[in-house]
Amino acid sequence: MTLSQLAAACGAGLRGAAREVTGVTHVAQDVRPGWVFAALPGQRRHGIEFVDQAVGNGAVAVLSDRDPGPAVSWLRAPNPRRATALAAWALTGHPERRLRMVGITGTNGKSTVADLVGRIATEAGERPGVFGTLAYTLPTRSERARRTTPEATDLAPLLAELADAGGTVAAMEVSSHALALERVAGLEFDIAVWTNLTRDHLDFHRDLDAYFATKASLERLLRRDPPGRRVIGLDDPFMARLASSPRDGDLTFGFGALCAVTALNLSPDFEGSSFRLRVPTWEAEVRLPLVGRHNARNALAAVATAVALGWTADAVVRGLATARPLPGRLEGVAAGTAFPVFVDYAHTPDGLEQVLLSLREVGDRRLVVVFGCGGDRDQGKRAPMGEIVGRLADVPIVTTDNPRSEDPQTIIAQVMDGVRASGNPRALAIADRREAIAAALSLADERCLVLVAGKGHETEQIFADRTVPFDDRSVVRELAQRRRA
Repeated sequence: MTLSQLAAACGAGLRGAAREVTGVTHVAQDVRPGWVFAALPGQRRHGIEFVDQAVGNGAVAVLSDRDPGPAVSWLRAPNPRRATALAAWALTGHPERRLRMVGITGTNGKSTVADLVGRIATEAGERPGVFGTLAYTLPTRSERARRTTPEATDLAPLLAELADAGGTVAAMEVSSHALALERVAGLEFDIAVWTNLTRDHLDFHRDLDAYFATKASLERLLRRDPPGRRVIGLDDPFMARLASSPRDGDLTFGFGALCAVTALNLSPDFEGSSFRLRVPTWEAEVRLPLVGRHNARNALAAVATAVALGWTADAVVRGLATARPLPGRLEGVAAGTAFPVFVDYAHTPDGLEQVLLSLREVGDRRLVVVFGCGGDRDQGKRAPMGEIVGRLADVPIVTTDNPRSEDPQTIIAQVMDGVRASGNPRALAIADRREAIAAALSLADERCLVLVAGKGHETEQIFADRTVPFDDRSVVRELAQRRRA
């Protein structure tokens, strides 16, 4: 493809020679000879600062809203993020057009829904790729994810690899950041899934209404021919607003008589849940090996997606039966303790509340909960999270999460304001996360359950001046072994 052809494909102006171009990246050090360097605006720095490095690595042009200087061809784009996405799809031959695309957005549950869609797809005879917070998984390999929704310059080659390998379906998490920053601009989705919407990322979005509007904008990326379909969690108040303006082909899910896909007679336990699955055209008994009502609801989102794609009841039931907890998603830790220990990524008020309510529903064990809130993020959710754990846990232990540039004690104090508002007299504040987990294990007995929340699958803890290895699951096992010794 020539630069002039690429400029036309991504809606950019061109200054310079119409040379051949073979790739695009937004990372200067990854530039290869014949590639375009996308110099994008960032939160702290602008990519234009790295033009010399990109040109030194062989960049034939710079795509940007800023002039890189006369020494290099310039793809001039007032909206360089959108133009970069369009360029990425074009340079990889539009692999999204060879795949059935499923985009999943919402505050909570995206990773689990994407994983379950992939499992059902496999049972339906498809070859899926799953892209999300934990990993980018193709039929023949998997790599660790760098962000929930990859930048377009990273996503396009992954989709091309999937399509070239005979892949048929791409199930991907679509974050609000990805929508706002146009990482998926120009893609067309066969299915758009909305799980729920609760407070999160208000350090990035102006308020909840702005956050909702960003999530709702996924609808604009639905395929036109044949028309894409919406899958909506009707039992969520924000999602009900979305469903109140119906569109042909809509399919709703959730707990409630008005939901087209729902679960009846839900029976939860510490190994998962059983329920009768009801969809518009059939019913079936289901065993889901994921703990908690919230995970049963995630399964309903995946089932609604499967129904919208025309997959069979047998594929749905078999796919759900293969489910396993994702790393850090209400993941049981085999630590040899006399009580169950779970690790969960819950880091929003609603996410934390749903996990605690699910654990309460399973049995009458006393809940000992270790949790904290991240620094340099929405401060307004700290006290509400403290109140929720104070109300629903028997022993709340407030500790650090990833304090980043903030003072850990300041964060803990804000969380403790909410705990005190709950009236729970047994709360502890232990700044060192390892010591907090040790305290939880020492306080628990065979009548208890320990939940370590907030970091989930993460394997590092981020402070202002350092990043240290820290995996909640490994720490639980290490401390439990030490206690036994």
